Amino acid sequence: MSSTHAPRSQAGASGVAFLLHLERRLRLLQDTGEILSLSAQLLGQRLGAQQVACFDIDQALQCPTLQHAWSDGLAPGAAGEYFLGDYAAGLAEALGAGQALAVSDVTSDPRTAMPAALATFARLGIRAFLNIPIAKDGQLAALFVVHSRAARLWHADEIELAVQVSERVWSTILRAQAEARLRALSASMETQVAERTREFGRTWNVSPDLLGVLNLDGYFEHSNPAWQATLGWSVEEIRTTRFLELVHPDDLPRTHAAWDAANQGQPALRFENRYRHKLGGWHWLSWVAVPEGEKVYCSARDITVEKKLEADLAARNSERERLWRSAQDLMVAIDAEGCFAAVNPASAAILGWLPEEMLGRSLFDFVLPEDAAATRLALLQVGKESMPSFENRYRHREGGHRWLSWVAAPEGDLVFATGRHVTVEKEAQDTLRSMQESLRHSEMALLQSQKLEALGKLTGGVAHDFNNVLQIISGNLQLLQLGLDDDPLAAKRIASASAAVERGAKLSAQLLAFARRQPLKPLVTDLAQLLRATEELLRRATGETIETRLLLADDCWRALVDPHQLENVILNLAINARDAMDGQGQLTIELSNSVLGSDYAARHADVAPGDYVQLAVSDTGTGIPAELLDKIFEPFFTTKSEGEGTGLGLSMAYGFLRQSGGHLTVDSLPGHGSTFRIYLPRSLEAETELPLQLGGPVLGGKETILVVEDDVQVQTTVVDMLRGLGYVVLRASDGESALAIVGSGVPIDLLFTDVVMPGKVASTALARQARVLLPQLAVLFTSGYTQDAIMQGGRLEPGVELLSKPYRREDLARRIRHLLANGRHVTALHQYRAQLAPQAAPALPAGRHILLVEDNADARAMTGDLLAMLGHTVLAVGTAEEALLLLDTPGLELLLTDISLPQMSGAELAELVARDHPQLAVVFSTGHAPANSGVLDPQARFLVKPFTVEQLQQALLPSSR
Repeated sequence: MSSTHAPRSQAGASGVAFLLHLERRLRLLQDTGEILSLSAQLLGQRLGAQQVACFDIDQALQCPTLQHAWSDGLAPGAAGEYFLGDYAAGLAEALGAGQALAVSDVTSDPRTAMPAALATFARLGIRAFLNIPIAKDGQLAALFVVHSRAARLWHADEIELAVQVSERVWSTILRAQAEARLRALSASMETQVAERTREFGRTWNVSPDLLGVLNLDGYFEHSNPAWQATLGWSVEEIRTTRFLELVHPDDLPRTHAAWDAANQGQPALRFENRYRHKLGGWHWLSWVAVPEGEKVYCSARDITVEKKLEADLAARNSERERLWRSAQDLMVAIDAEGCFAAVNPASAAILGWLPEEMLGRSLFDFVLPEDAAATRLALLQVGKESMPSFENRYRHREGGHRWLSWVAAPEGDLVFATGRHVTVEKEAQDTLRSMQESLRHSEMALLQSQKLEALGKLTGGVAHDFNNVLQIISGNLQLLQLGLDDDPLAAKRIASASAAVERGAKLSAQLLAFARRQPLKPLVTDLAQLLRATEELLRRATGETIETRLLLADDCWRALVDPHQLENVILNLAINARDAMDGQGQLTIELSNSVLGSDYAARHADVAPGDYVQLAVSDTGTGIPAELLDKIFEPFFTTKSEGEGTGLGLSMAYGFLRQSGGHLTVDSLPGHGSTFRIYLPRSLEAETELPLQLGGPVLGGKETILVVEDDVQVQTTVVDMLRGLGYVVLRASDGESALAIVGSGVPIDLLFTDVVMPGKVASTALARQARVLLPQLAVLFTSGYTQDAIMQGGRLEPGVELLSKPYRREDLARRIRHLLANGRHVTALHQYRAQLAPQAAPALPAGRHILLVEDNADARAMTGDLLAMLGHTVLAVGTAEEALLLLDTPGLELLLTDISLPQMSGAELAELVARDHPQLAVVFSTGHAPANSGVLDPQARFLVKPFTVEQLQQALLPSSR
């Protein structure tokens, strides 16, 4: 397509000169139309164009509005709105990006060669054009256009000139518009100022704020009366005093900085400092200062009162913060969701939880479930009104719980609460209630005892008189018997009367037994042997349909008691049990040791704390109603039918046991039978070795212990106790499981098993089979079956060790340590004797005469043999009491004694030796560490079990001291 191009401008002035000329011309103009007309004319003439126009872009490029245009007179067109259609849509993106568009020929350029656009261009007489976009605030605001009637090639310098002209024109238009608005505003302001001057004068005079106009030298040229009202300074004094001279010295640095900023045109908003009052003191002022020209217009408000209130509030807040942080009570804020919005540091001391660990979490994450319902109800209540007091339990981080007593009050959407730690008080209350309950039981027991005591005195007196009457009757009958000849009828009558006297004597004896007036012959009695001796009699008395079981602890203590009277009591209880079972059931007689503590004694007024032999007689009969339990020991009281009993059997048993220093209780549940427990004080007057009473320090160890216990709670408790002592602990719930562990090959040092076990393998069978697999295994039994005689069974084999339930940790530790030490000691002695046996053992010249005291029979025998093989002469005994009798043996040189002995300890024995036989050397043989042995002599010599032959020989060497 061919086209003709307009010639380039031949003007002599350069493009720069043209632009300078244009700017000089535009400065003189203020009307927008004149600015556009002049610039369009000059540009059109400069470029040799036929038309230059400016379009306003209001909404969219497709419909621009032609506001001003210049034409050489030959080009058509007029002001108005034009529709460019698809053409504008194609150019919108480029123009919106600020790019100038040059089209050399609209008929061949693809951007314009569209029917609708060509029709518009033809109507306007446009063949080539330039479009120069003008943006305002990032949006296309106007469009400069340069039109040519003929096709032409636009050169870069022409396009650049058009862009420069459009930018200058647009900036000139904006300046002119701003000046026009400013002139209008100025005219309006002048009117407003004139109208408001009078109002300002009144405001200036009556304003409570300090108003003033500062010059750049820092003097108030004008100030209102509020200055004098607030600070006491007159207008003249303010005018002649530089304002900085009135500022508090501490505020001068900040005030200088604000003043410098104001001199640079920056206003000051809410700037606070202190000004001096004419009469002294300082006032806080809050300033607003706006610089304008060479003046700074100021307004200040007196905030002295507010500042004081702020300081007071800050002090109160600081005090509250100190209280919050230092309070020993737990202080919290709880939101509407029941979560902690604030927690003070006391949470760590009371609950173990840090405040940050509790924040945001629900309080029910910490409240015990048992207290959750009551806590929710309390929260609902405190949401409506203040809660005076409420108590609940919170979980402690380390386990357990803590009691808290709360007071709370709502404020806004939060509930503020303070919780006082009252766990100690609650425990004290529980203890007090327990003590009160114990006291009540004691009072009831005392009343019952006093009642029985009174009855005893009464029946004792009656029996005494009754015996006197019987004596008279019996004596006279005997006299009559002597004077009789052959009178069968009289003899028969005298025999009948004598039989009645005997029955009366028996009745009297029973009354005396209740009254504790009968003559007794107490002996140190082995109750186990007594029960075995009377077993056949008991079976005959109860009958073949009653299953009679004897559960006798082999290590049972001895008691000082009248065996004949005790047999009568046991037989009486067995007959009562038979009658209660109606001839069908199970009778169980159990014998064990029992230690009654102070707590038990506090609940039973007729018993003192101490060691007792407990004999329990249990049946599976009908039981005794609770309301009759307090009456069954009263004389002549019976539940049997008339003629079937005297009602003196239990009262006789009660009186006899009280007279013997014993104690009798009964536990009964209707429909499940009864258990009568007889407690007889332990007698230490034993002819043979008594069960070892271990003392001294509590020690643990590293050995492995297998615990066999079917009660999960008991098992857990003992396992924790043993692990706390340092032992490795295995556990089993029955004999089968225990045997499986033993058979697995795991090294085990001690078996600790309950006597009564479920399953096919009984505890005694478990011990036997375990020792087959592990010959050196130590075994310790435990039993609490006398607490529930009806459900218990099993019997201990001779020679086993028993620790009765309940036992203390100290007792458990000492018993286990003793067994383990003795076991290792005996094993070592066997080995050493086996090593020495093949060797010749002639009497050595250095052989010594030794007294050996060892309560363990195996250890005593092995040590004695070993000493003999080493060439020493040995006297071996099992107790300190036996050793005392041998201390005067001629030639005795050395005492080798265990510390833990049945009655007198080895340490006590050594003290007596040091006092009465100072020439004897003493060596302590013990399973405890010397530091924990309880021996006070710092030069004492020890032989720690298990010991080697070398250690034994070294210990027997003469002392160097």
